[in-house]
This record gives sequence, C-alpha cells and structure tokens, in this order.
Amino acid sequence: MRAPHQIDTPFPAPADAVFDSALGVVQNTKNLQILAVHTQGRRLVALEKSKMSNPKIFVVGVDEQDGKGQLHVVVGSDPRTRKALMDGKFNKTAAGKYVEAVEAAVSGAAPAPSTPVTNHYVQKKNQVPWEDPTVEPDIDLGFSWLGLVAHMH
Repeated sequence: MRAPHQIDTPFPAPADAVFDSALGVVQNTKNLQILAVHTQGRRLVALEKSKMSNPKIFVVGVDEQDGKGQLHVVVGSDPRTRKALMDGKFNKTAAGKYVEAVEAAVSGAAPAPSTPVTNHYVQKKNQVPWEDPTVEPDIDLGFSWLGLVAHMH
C-alpha cells in the first residue's frame, strides 16, 4: 500500500452499529467494491476504482472501547499500479470523506443501510469463506494489510 493515510475516530455508538454503518457506506458507494469482510471481527477491505486517480484500497476495522465503537481507516494506493505524485493527497481526501460518510450514517443524517453479507474474501473473482478474522485472507494485493488494523482488540 503506497502513501497510506490513517484516521482513528471514536464514536458514541456501539462498535457493531459503527461497523454496520462502515459496511453500509461501502455497499452504497458506487465505485467501492468489497474485497474482504468479516462482520463479527468487524474487518473490511474495499477497493475504490477511480477515473481520475490510482485505485485506492480501504482497510477498515472497528473495535470497542468502554462500550463505544472506535473506527480505524487506512486508505492507500494500490501497490500494483504506478506511483503518482498526488497519491498521498487523494488518499487523505478519500479517508476523510469515508469517515464523514460513516459519521453521517451513524448519526442518521445520511443513512447508509447495510445489506447482510457472509464473511468472505475475493480471490481471483471468487468468494472464499473468511473463517478467522485474525488470519489475513489471501486477497492477492501484493502487501500485508492485517497489521494495519492489528492494534485493534
């Protein structure tokens, strides 16, 4: 992952509700595609295909602190693409917009209802069950991403 930008945001809502909104935002955003999701582990990896910039990878995790959800988002450029001068700026903007969308979904200002989804990851266009959220699924991204959210739990 190139030029990663991380945002950690506490929420007044329970962790499951925050993850539900985080998933809903991905499902309701046209150019975001789920690469991996584990609902009980509150982990999510998505790919954003953009016309004007390199594809971005979103690594999302939600943990619980004192009964409240803490959202962790890391957005970086897909390492399989050529480096671009504006990668860092675009990643920072994308991370900020994603966090704002989750905040709006949690507060009810801009609902993003999620659709129930089985725990899975995508491998060569096939969905493979993702059993253990502490084990990184092989989604062939060319980098290890579980460590980005490993400080959670």
